[in-house]
Amino acid sequence: MKKSLLVIGLMILFSCSDDNDIEDNELNGEWTLTNVSCFCGFPDPTDFHLTQLVFNITENEVEVINKGVSTYFMQNGTYSYSGSGNRVSFEDGRSYDFEFTNGNLQLIFVDEPNIADDEVTYTFTR
Repeated sequence: MKKSLLVIGLMILFSCSDDNDIEDNELNGEWTLTNVSCFCGFPDPTDFHLTQLVFNITENEVEVINKGVSTYFMQNGTYSYSGSGNRVSFEDGRSYDFEFTNGNLQLIFVDEPNIADDEVTYTFTR
């Protein structure tokens, strides 16, 4: 009986997935911000292209490059991230669901359901 419980326990332990395993290697590489969709206003025209992300999936890092005056995603720097499935979580606690649509990367902010105005979707292209 003890052996059976031990075997079952080991099977459960080793069958659990790693919470730091993002399932899509397509994140890797350089992405340029093309649009921000939110309950916020931007002056016309707004050049989002001055913000870039460079994902390094081997190191679980993303470099944020802002070439303009405004910051639309995160401050310049290199940030660690973790995640699981299609969710990426940055070291500052912000999480985003990601999806690929027509060659674009969309990062959808995982919002606080009790706050109505914090829905933001960032669209990036290669």
